[in-house]
Amino acid sequence: MRTAVSSLLALSFVSALMFGGCMHLEEECPDTAAGEPCSVPGWEDQKAWSVVRVFYGTDRARSGESHWNSYYGSAPGDLEYGVCEVSIPDSHDYGEIERPQIWKLEFNESPDRHIMLQNIQPQTEESFASELQAEVRESDSKEAFVFVHGYNVSFAAATYRTAQMAYDLKFSGPPILYSWPSKGELSGYVADMTSADRSRNHLKEFLETVAHDSGARKVHLIAHSMGNRVVTEALRSFSDEAAFRPVPHFNEIILAAPDVDAHTFKTEIAPRIVQAGDRVTIYTSSNDRALQASRLLHQRPRLGQGGEHLTTFPEFDVIDVVDASWVDFGFFDLGHAEYGDALLGDVKQTLSGQPADRRGLSPYQQALAWTFPASGSPIVQTAAKASVTLNSARDSLQRLEEARPKIAAANHEEADTERHNPFSWLFSWLPW
Repeated sequence: MRTAVSSLLALSFVSALMFGGCMHLEEECPDTAAGEPCSVPGWEDQKAWSVVRVFYGTDRARSGESHWNSYYGSAPGDLEYGVCEVSIPDSHDYGEIERPQIWKLEFNESPDRHIMLQNIQPQTEESFASELQAEVRESDSKEAFVFVHGYNVSFAAATYRTAQMAYDLKFSGPPILYSWPSKGELSGYVADMTSADRSRNHLKEFLETVAHDSGARKVHLIAHSMGNRVVTEALRSFSDEAAFRPVPHFNEIILAAPDVDAHTFKTEIAPRIVQAGDRVTIYTSSNDRALQASRLLHQRPRLGQGGEHLTTFPEFDVIDVVDASWVDFGFFDLGHAEYGDALLGDVKQTLSGQPADRRGLSPYQQALAWTFPASGSPIVQTAAKASVTLNSARDSLQRLEEARPKIAAANHEEADTERHNPFSWLFSWLPW
């Protein structure tokens, strides 16, 4: 009897909590359907968020939809230029991408709680260059960075990350995004490889526009995961063309968890791209599950793998390798990681021009690479592994929540994908 009463009380409490939460949401967004951005009269006068302007280039085709989050789809298209605005809530946690979560009873985007894509303004190349020049002139640093995202990333998600990096790094110049047509799906790895390869020439054209027409004193490149495939091929092509025409030169080139064949990069790409920038920094991890799966698929080590698969470059003084295996390495998704702040802080120092031996890093593998201090401690390793596991679980839950509205309609399509894509099983278990 006592157990039944306790269960009834618990059920009543949970029901009241959920009902109260839903009532709160309805009062906050009375005319907004679930999944749509929340808009409340009067917010503009008392807004609790900042807006980051993100310049962008993309060779995604427009989807035809009016909602900003789905304005660009995953089909390939012509190169487009533009500017978008992304809001960052005042409650933002360093390194995080705050998005609606069902377990918090959040069914709508809300700018005072979530990072949101507020608008998109496609532009001509001339208008883009003119606005970019103006923004560079008004900045203190007269610098800019270009971010190229990785596999399984939508256009909207790429804008969130670009804005979040600029905000957390307190970068004074304009942040710039290049978004290639990733499918934004776990099962889309093979298709994404094809799209990444196809985007090389468009990225080259875009980088030339930024380098030549922005007026920036320094332009940095930051690539993540499969985005490195696009970036390194573009830089290799620039290097090959440098003998007979002027090509862009970049300051800091950051390759984060690069999903690139390690041997090919070391023997064919590295000797060329060292000419393309002042310095190349490669962040690696032995805990990146996407890279582990990629290695199984390709049957060869990936450049972004750390630990026993770490690739070093003693022959090139301008290439620094940092093994960040004990960091939650979901490309600076670092809010709860033991050394998350340290990694994002190291990126900030790298962009400011600080050499590796002055950034508080520890020599690693006979001084051929670097790592974060005390990361070899068993206690730190255990804590960091636990943090990685918890964050992976959290990210998996969030992605499931975001996918919930699509599940019913996608059942048949997913079944077809499983039958025709022999590699989809490999990536279906990955929490990114």
